[in-house]
Amino acid sequence: MSTSGTHFRVWTALAAILLAGCGALPPRMDVPLSMATEPSPDSPLVRIAEVSTPSPELSGFRLMPHAAYSLDARIELTRRAKYSLDIQYYLIQNDLTGRLLLRNVRDAAKRGVQVRLLVDDLYTFGADPMFIGLSAFPNVEVRLFNPFCCGREGFMSRYLASLLDFRRVNHRMHNKLFIADSAMVVAGGRNIADEYFTRSMSGNFVDMDAFIVGAVVPKLVRIFDAYWNSEHAYPVAQIVATDRTREQLQEDFNKLVDEGDQMMEVRMPPKPA
Repeated sequence: MSTSGTHFRVWTALAAILLAGCGALPPRMDVPLSMATEPSPDSPLVRIAEVSTPSPELSGFRLMPHAAYSLDARIELTRRAKYSLDIQYYLIQNDLTGRLLLRNVRDAAKRGVQVRLLVDDLYTFGADPMFIGLSAFPNVEVRLFNPFCCGREGFMSRYLASLLDFRRVNHRMHNKLFIADSAMVVAGGRNIADEYFTRSMSGNFVDMDAFIVGAVVPKLVRIFDAYWNSEHAYPVAQIVATDRTREQLQEDFNKLVDEGDQMMEVRMPPKPA
C-alpha cells in the first residue's frame, strides 16, 4: 500500500470520527397533536367523491400509468382543494416537477387551505431552502422524517455525520400519499421528481399511481396522521438553520418557484383519434 493511500485512509477515518461527533439530533420540540380535517360537504371534491361512490362500503380506484396524467391529477387536486392538503413522500426533488407542485401548494395555502407536508430527509440535500421557505407561509407546516442533524450539504456527508447514529438514520419512510380535503387520494409508486413523470433528459422511471375515493380513504388519512404525529417527524425549522426572516424566506421561495421552466404547464398526451 502506498504512503499516499495510507494517508488518505487515515484522514478519511479522522474526518468520519470528527463528523460523527456532531451527529446527535436535538430533542424534538413539543408540537400539538394534529389530525386530518373531516371531509366537509362544502368541498367540491367531497361532493364529487360522494356522488361517484354508489355505496359507502365501496372504494373506487383509477389506475394512472401515464406520467402526465398522474402529475396533472396532483396539480388539479391542489388547485381544487378547499380545506386541506396532506402530502407525504420519500422524495420531493428541487427540480422542475418539485417546484411546479410546491408552487401550487403555496397558492393553495394562500387561499386558506391547511397544508401538512411530510418528506423523508434522506434526499433533501440541496432542497433545504425550498422546504424552509414553504414552511414560512401561513397555513403551511413542513416536517422532515427521521432527519439528519448536520452534514446536510450532501448524501455522504450526512451519513458520515451520523455514523454513531446509523441504526436510526437507516430507518427511512418510503410512503407516497397525496390527500385532498380528506376525500380524494393519489397513491402509488411515484415520488415527486422529474424522472418519475418523464420530464428528465437523462433517464426516466416507468411507474404506476392510483386515484382513490371511497371507503378506503379514511384509512389512508389515518396512516398519514400516524406518521405526521410520530416522534420521528421533526418540524423543518428545528433542523434547517437560517438567519432569514419569515418575509425573506417567503421571498426566496417565490423566486425559486415562480421563475424558470417549471412555469410551463404539464404537457398532456394527445387524445387517440
